Amino acid sequence: MNLKKHLDRAAQALERGQADFAAELCDQVMDFAPGDRRAAELLTTAVVELGGGKSSFLGKLGAGPSGLAAKFSKLTRNPDAEARSMRRAFMKDAGSPSKGIAWGDALERAGYAGAALGVFGSLAVTSAEAAKRAGSLAAAQGEVDEALDFYQKALDANPRDTEAMRARKNLAAEQALRTNQYDNDAVSGLDSEAFLRAARGEDVPGK
Repeated sequence: MNLKKHLDRAAQALERGQADFAAELCDQVMDFAPGDRRAAELLTTAVVELGGGKSSFLGKLGAGPSGLAAKFSKLTRNPDAEARSMRRAFMKDAGSPSKGIAWGDALERAGYAGAALGVFGSLAVTSAEAAKRAGSLAAAQGEVDEALDFYQKALDANPRDTEAMRARKNLAAEQALRTNQYDNDAVSGLDSEAFLRAARGEDVPGK
């Protein structure tokens, strides 16, 4: 299977309003590459667009106990099976944000941080919680600009979200230091590493 070709077709299908076909293509890709970020992002977008509408593809999934299967897989410590079951549960529930977040969490537990970021990032448009999860994952992967955008989405949804506010402020401070806006630290006596740890909310030795 040419995964890139499949995903290009899925993206084109979404642009044409064929979310059902896009979801089917992305689901096939994720069976082969469960950690593919683009596949996870496109699949999430497609399923959310389908919402509560009729879908011939999602209808084929049936009403099996995906949630129960996911819990069993978690108990038996089979993270890949858990992630797949949670993906199915999300698709069957026509794009439920909570089911989508649960799928993203399962992907992260399975070691697919990139795919988890794809899920959370797609859900960030409508879910402040997903936006914060995306911000945290993007920051952990060194994608600071992207993380700042996700935290801003969370704040746009809820300006009083102190968690998102604090995380965005800390990231902005870290970014400023890394882009040499504090290039006179040697003169000022600023400890760069200590500042970075403080920006992340980590303990600073001797404090």
